[in-house]
Amino acid sequence: MSLLLCFAGATACGGDDSPGETPTPTKTVTETTEAPAETEPAAEQAVLPNLVGKSLQDAQDTAQANGFYLLDSRDATGMDRFQVLDRNWVVCSQMPEPGRHPTDVTVTFDVVKDDESCP
Repeated sequence: MSLLLCFAGATACGGDDSPGETPTPTKTVTETTEAPAETEPAAEQAVLPNLVGKSLQDAQDTAQANGFYLLDSRDATGMDRFQVLDRNWVVCSQMPEPGRHPTDVTVTFDVVKDDESCP
């Protein structure tokens, strides 16, 4: 009885070594498709006014009132001073220029102390 089970097990497991019969290899092809790219909604746009000549505090307040919240400032003299009291600094230039821009753009003000001249 154990011989019969062993023989049946060998046949079921592919243990048949009959000449002339080679197993046919199978090939699996997996097709992938990319999901359509989601388009980003267009950023909201607003008008950024000319803020040159205003105090840094007033320029920031005006920019925010117009929808621009990413604000930066830097010392226009190149001395890398921090603008601690925004009311004591005057805007010499701004980037981007006045006009219509996406509201997610960073607005950068070049500033000097209010008793200094713009370079």
